[in-house]
Amino acid sequence: MTIKKESVPTNSRIKQKYGSRKGFLLNSFYKTLYHLGYYKKFEKIDWQKVKRLVFVCKGNICRSAYADILARSAGMRSISFGVDTVDGAHANDRAIAVAGKLGFDLSNHRTTTFKNMELRESDLIIAMEPWQTAQLIAKNEKGYQCTLLGLWSSAKYPYIHDPFGSSEEYFNSCFKVIEEGVGEIIKKTRK
Repeated sequence: MTIKKESVPTNSRIKQKYGSRKGFLLNSFYKTLYHLGYYKKFEKIDWQKVKRLVFVCKGNICRSAYADILARSAGMRSISFGVDTVDGAHANDRAIAVAGKLGFDLSNHRTTTFKNMELRESDLIIAMEPWQTAQLIAKNEKGYQCTLLGLWSSAKYPYIHDPFGSSEEYFNSCFKVIEEGVGEIIKKTRK
């Protein structure tokens, strides 16, 4: 079997599209699981029940903060939190800068922890990585609906690599996937 040279991404292409080699490998691993049907349960949403979007990532300083501001700017009820953060921290400086270039102001964003969240039955919990959904499902006694944001983007990313510490190019790539996913979720919620 011969691999075409253009099908193997270069190191700079990996950093631009996936953030790092780790991001590329994890993305490939989780996409394989997706194609094997492992994440189908996260695509089964009762859209009529959804009244508020709840975005989740690790630190609530990049991905979930950006997804939240996108949803709010589209008129959706939305909040965000981190599964491994402290309350009241600012958004990441590079996230603020990239979001600003895209027309969104993250300068007033402050982090929120899971313990300070009041979830409602009408919430749709939207995580960036599969391990976050597993952690939330374990704490989710009431059975709130949960999904992965990247499953709603055109290329299906069950794993959206954390852009923290990455280049501006990867922030742009990451935020594009987030924009696609949030846009599709908003369309489905409004139908």
